[in-house]
This record gives sequence, structure tokens and C-alpha cells, in this order.
Amino acid sequence: MADGSPMRASPASAPQVLGLDEAIRVLEAGAGDDITVDLGDGRIARSEGARGNEGLLQRLRGHKMMLALASGAADLSRFSAASRSLVVAPAVQEILDAAGQRH
Repeated sequence: MADGSPMRASPASAPQVLGLDEAIRVLEAGAGDDITVDLGDGRIARSEGARGNEGLLQRLRGHKMMLALASGAADLSRFSAASRSLVVAPAVQEILDAAGQRH
């Protein structure tokens, strides 16, 4: 400084870098201020934007689901195709028929 005394600065707190599962646990517990999530391959996620931590939690859950789907580890048994044929309500069929007609 001008008077010869040293200037001291405290280091800024580095953001907490968490893995995907740990970040989801922290955010579900209501914590997680200033966290950075390592998504792998040099990609990170932060709670930026209007939705903050709530939006980050939603994005992380979606990311985790996409990883499970891509790896084949997702349990899709409850989403199996129905054995019966597709049933269209009469009102919906009327709309579909009308949309297909040309005037």
C-alpha cells in the first residue's frame, strides 16, 4: 500500500466440487450452497439461473436417469408395452379425422 504496510487478502472460498450422487443427496437435504457438480468428461454443473438449487437438482436427476438409460442399468419393467392394442377415445378420433381432411 502507499504507506508501506502489506495488504492482506483472504482467499475466496473455492466452490465445493461433488460427484453426481453426492450432489443429489446434498441438494435433497436442502443444503448445497455454492456447489459445483462434476459430470465427467470436463463438464460441470452449477446452481445458476432463476431456479437455483431446485433447478440444479432437477437437472442432476435427469442426467442420472439418462446415464442409467444409456448404460442399460435402468429398470424399465414398469414401462413395458401394453399387450392390448391402442384405444383412441371417440372425441380424439374425431379430431384426428378432421385434421386429416383437406378443404
